Amino acid sequence: MLRAMLRRRPAWILLALVLAGCSREAEDAPKPSGERTREPVPETPKDAPSGPFAKFDFEAAARRWQGAWVLPGEAAGGQVAWNVVGDRVTSSSTASEASLRFAVYSPCQIGYTDDAAGETTYLNFVFVGEALHAGFGATGVVLGDTIIVCDGDGQVYALTGEQCSRWSEMFDDWKSEPARCRVEGEGEARTFVVGESRLSFVGDALLEATMREQVASWHADFAAAKSALASGAAVPSVP
Repeated sequence: MLRAMLRRRPAWILLALVLAGCSREAEDAPKPSGERTREPVPETPKDAPSGPFAKFDFEAAARRWQGAWVLPGEAAGGQVAWNVVGDRVTSSSTASEASLRFAVYSPCQIGYTDDAAGETTYLNFVFVGEALHAGFGATGVVLGDTIIVCDGDGQVYALTGEQCSRWSEMFDDWKSEPARCRVEGEGEARTFVVGESRLSFVGDALLEATMREQVASWHADFAAAKSALASGAAVPSVP
C-alpha cells in the first residue's frame, strides 16, 4: 500500500508542474490583435508651433475686421452690410437681418455661423495694405517661407518650397495631405497656380483676378453702412 502511494506521488508533482507552466505561458501570451499596441499620432492644431498657420496672427486679423462694412453677399452681384463686434457679426441685407457668430478661420478665410440653423459659411479675404478684399474668389497670404492660399472652393493650401499640401479641419484639429500647387514666373509676372485658379502677388497678399474688384467699403457705424447699402452708394474705402 505504501509502495503504491509512493508510485502515485510523482504523477501529482508532474501535474502541478504542467499547470504552473501553462499559467506562465498565459501570462506571456501576446495581447489580442484588436488591442491598441501604441498611441495614435495626434492631429495638428492650426495654431500649434508646427501647424500650418503658426506664423499668422489671428487676433490681429480679427481686430482689423471690427466695425461696419458693406461687402459682397452670397448671391452673385449682391451686397450685405456687416457690423463686426468681438466674435459676433450683425448681417443686414435689403430683406433681413441676423446676428451670427464670427471668427477668422484661416489666414485667408472668415467663417460666420448661424447657431440656430447649425450652418457656417466661409468667405475668403485678404488685406492689401488697408483695403479689405472679400468674396468667394481665391485669396492668399505669404507667411515667412510658406504661402497659404484659399481657393474658390474653400480648400486651404500651403506651399513651402516645392512641397504643396492641402489642409482640412475637423473639430479644431487640422490634417494635411499631399496636393498639387506651384509658383510660376518671376517678378511682377509671378503667379500661384492651384487647379483652375491663378493668383497674382501684391506684396505679401495674393489675389485671383475676380477678387481685385471685390473691395469692401468701411463705414463709420452700422447705420451708415445700412444706408449706403440701401442707396447703392457703397464704394470701396478703408478705415
